[in-house]
Amino acid sequence: MNFTPRIQQILRLLLNREEYVSKQEIADALGVSKRTVQREFEYLEICIKKYRLRLDYQKGKGVLLIGSPEDIEKIQKSFGEERYPDAADREGRRRRLLFELLRDRTRRKLLYYSELLGVSEATAGSDMDALIPWLEESHLGIVRRPGYGVILEGGEREYRDAMRRFIGEMAGQSDVYGDGDLASEIFAGALLYSADNGIYSLLERDTVRRVDKILHDMDEPRIKHMADSACAGLVIHVSIVVERIKQGAALDDIPQETENPESGEDYDLAVHIIENVEREFGIDIPRGELSYVLLHLRGAKIAFSAEEGEAPEIIGNDRILQMVDHMIEVYDDQIADELKADGEFLRGLLTHIQPVLVRLSSGLRIYNPILDNIREEYAEVFEACRRVARVIEEETGFDVSEEEIGFLAMHFGAAQERVRENKLYTRKVCIGIVCASGFGVAQLMMTRLKYKIGDKAVIKAYGKGEINKYVLSETDFFISTIALDGLHVDYVRVSPLISPKDLFTIECKMEEYAHVRRDTKEQPRKKSLDDAYSLIRVIKSVISRYRSMEASDDIKFYELLQLLAMQVTESLHSAAVIREAIEEREKLNSQIIPELGIALLHCQSKAVKEPVIISCTPRGGGSFKNPYFKGIRAALLMVIPVDNDVKIHREVLGSISGAMITNDNLLKKLKTGEEEEIRAEIARELKCFFFDYFDCV
Repeated sequence: MNFTPRIQQILRLLLNREEYVSKQEIADALGVSKRTVQREFEYLEICIKKYRLRLDYQKGKGVLLIGSPEDIEKIQKSFGEERYPDAADREGRRRRLLFELLRDRTRRKLLYYSELLGVSEATAGSDMDALIPWLEESHLGIVRRPGYGVILEGGEREYRDAMRRFIGEMAGQSDVYGDGDLASEIFAGALLYSADNGIYSLLERDTVRRVDKILHDMDEPRIKHMADSACAGLVIHVSIVVERIKQGAALDDIPQETENPESGEDYDLAVHIIENVEREFGIDIPRGELSYVLLHLRGAKIAFSAEEGEAPEIIGNDRILQMVDHMIEVYDDQIADELKADGEFLRGLLTHIQPVLVRLSSGLRIYNPILDNIREEYAEVFEACRRVARVIEEETGFDVSEEEIGFLAMHFGAAQERVRENKLYTRKVCIGIVCASGFGVAQLMMTRLKYKIGDKAVIKAYGKGEINKYVLSETDFFISTIALDGLHVDYVRVSPLISPKDLFTIECKMEEYAHVRRDTKEQPRKKSLDDAYSLIRVIKSVISRYRSMEASDDIKFYELLQLLAMQVTESLHSAAVIREAIEEREKLNSQIIPELGIALLHCQSKAVKEPVIISCTPRGGGSFKNPYFKGIRAALLMVIPVDNDVKIHREVLGSISGAMITNDNLLKKLKTGEEEEIRAEIARELKCFFFDYFDCV
């Protein structure tokens, strides 16, 4: 649990007082408002639970920190272990300063920021000067005068743009491996998951979660087909609207780009979103805010699938078609004809261009989390796309940002690679996905990756203990959520949901191996009738033994493991064996997946004789309240025995893990459905798996 500098100040004050102290006294000591202290106390109470401390409130007296001397000593030591940037970390310190300026738009003395950052006033002033170019890009400035203090200056629209930009940049820099955290591929996921980290508290965790649920529950195709980053941007945009309206800072002006927009699918969707948000939060949202939501929808990137085969609506716009034709010629006239013949490239680029033009005309920013990777890995493509961007600038009169150039480079670079592949030897790459067991998170990752890269690679899932000489000889490289350094293999470490940055690294690695010849391996054994009988037996056993149960919504992780383990075993000893196996698995990488709203608990153990699946939800619905669960709504326990059929057991239960990505209905039923409904959905999923397994039609 991280402590912000202000939380540390409050804690130190409470630790040094043996009598009750009022929040006003604390505010006076820190030089902030009582309201600011009240807001920090909500987070403070979460922080100290880990250390078995509590706050005792006495009316008319104030608050007192209660705990044993040992626990108090432990929390005091933890202050030195925080990950916030220290005075020597200049870039981290400046990000922290920018965060504070954006979060708290009240006039402060320079001394306040110097104490907050642990540096001199001169250094704090120098850091502020270094932030000026960043702020100017968002049309904001810093007002700093002796005797007056320091405050951000700029319009409400510009301030919100800076907030979105900062959140996007920090989500992109999030450490996917720190403390077992998952880094979502989208900003909203990063915000929801990392809400306990001060850097993300520009927005309230509850606001982001509720907005995300509103958009998800609307079940709108237009939202479903948005690119992940665009959908996350919409969540952030609407969350900022809610937060600012609560603070009395609504937008009343209507952007010129949306004057008289009261028609069309985008407008109807914007109205629908605003109405749902007003009902959820009990607020009135003015017309100006609706117009900016509409602008965001029009500027959103739409996820494109070449398999859909439908031409985008923009295909009939002769002006844009001519501009795209010119862009391709400027990119590389040597391969222009081949690029123009690439239907996948043309459909994807034309689909991409329309929101680009909307964003440019309305001044909307887009964030590219892998921009640095693109610049480094595809430097020549990126520079060529600078020329492409100049075509757009000449046609529209608007400057094209490097983020937009990066996305253009992804389209042109992929098409150029296809042209090159048509001329060179290429083959499918063999990828091994590794987790501790090989059938839980590994299967989820395998499904996710297959969805992203299609049939460009042969992908297999393994447990860490299965990496033997034969597997090594069959595999080009591995993908894992855990460290594999001791195995001396070529691998890419990723987050379980495979972020855009992870995918980019994987695709680069695939490209590296795709043009390297390897020996032909023996063909896989054909599946027999005996295999069919074995598979049917396992599937029937899993379906019949499935159980759904409920637990208290405030149950702890350890207690939940014990409860679930008792349901699949016949003795306390066997339950303890399973519980300990899952706890060891949890230490390697968390099985709590907040982006999906579930815990995927799994292991292989001699404590069971047959593979088994059970699920658990909080009693009465809702989500588990213990902070360790990060707001998930269901837990799924999957255990396979240690026997001669381990491979088939792993594949059967692994198909259920993978269905967390591909089967929205199963995921929903696990969180809200009755036992028979869930069992029926599991049966349907395993039936599909059976036919896929034997390549049946």
